[in-house]
Amino acid sequence: MSEKGFMRISELESKAGVPKTSIHFYVRIGVLHPPVKTGRTMAYYDESHLKRLESIQKIKSSGRVSLSFLKESIAKLEQRVDEPEDSAESQVREIATTTKAKDRKKQEIVKAAIRIFSEKGYRKIKVRDITSSLGISTGTFYIYFKDKRELFVDVVDYVIRTILGDATEAIRQEDDILKRMVIRGRVFYDNYSKYNEILNQLRAEMVGEEQWPHDKVKKAYHALTKPVIRDIQKGIEDGIYRNVDPDLTAYALTGIIEMMCFRTIIDSQYNYEQIGEFVLDFITNGLQPKNNSIEGDTKK
Repeated sequence: MSEKGFMRISELESKAGVPKTSIHFYVRIGVLHPPVKTGRTMAYYDESHLKRLESIQKIKSSGRVSLSFLKESIAKLEQRVDEPEDSAESQVREIATTTKAKDRKKQEIVKAAIRIFSEKGYRKIKVRDITSSLGISTGTFYIYFKDKRELFVDVVDYVIRTILGDATEAIRQEDDILKRMVIRGRVFYDNYSKYNEILNQLRAEMVGEEQWPHDKVKKAYHALTKPVIRDIQKGIEDGIYRNVDPDLTAYALTGIIEMMCFRTIIDSQYNYEQIGEFVLDFITNGLQPKNNSIEGDTKK
């Protein structure tokens, strides 16, 4: 640092613990004031930049913060620039508390929107339908979501996280590969009746020209099959399964489970215990006759 208290970006990076790329980004979006430039590639920062970066880090430490909320929070801190340091610290805590409250409210809206989308459909529903059903104002809606699509995408993400989270918890104490597969199937079945309309509507959006449904379907099913792929690979290594393509097998199994779940909601002819037993037997033995191999049959 110079005698005047200025520092280069490398020194600011070291003192604040914030990467240069983030510092440049904060300056570009206006949450960090520009440095003093003395040449084309020469710029100097001071203690005010260091304090601002510390405030930004405190705000971000409270959880995921949107860009607009970060700007709003910094603006509030700026209004208190002449107040004592402990007042600014109090404001940071207030912002952190507000952020958590906003996150909770957003999750409440997402959970409630599952029912609304399931009943009315993504295509037909309008923002005013959502707000009236949730009992919130249109202004409140736009605090949390840019549009209907952003809410629907968050709903899909919530559904996938729930299925994966429930499965992870259910198999936590189970090491047997085959039993883990059965448990995963059960978890998917338990969630299917609640969320199948959301998944169906997401796939239906793929018929349009927009790219986002394709990207979201790819991401969703990649997330659902990834842990299954790992179990299949482990089963192959342990000699439980023959050497098959883990990726294709995981998608095949996911498809079978999903269609079997669909079968149970068509009518009451089958319950999950019957479905689960059938799927496990089908995966293990395929269509080969019992006590007789296909190779043996072809030689007769």
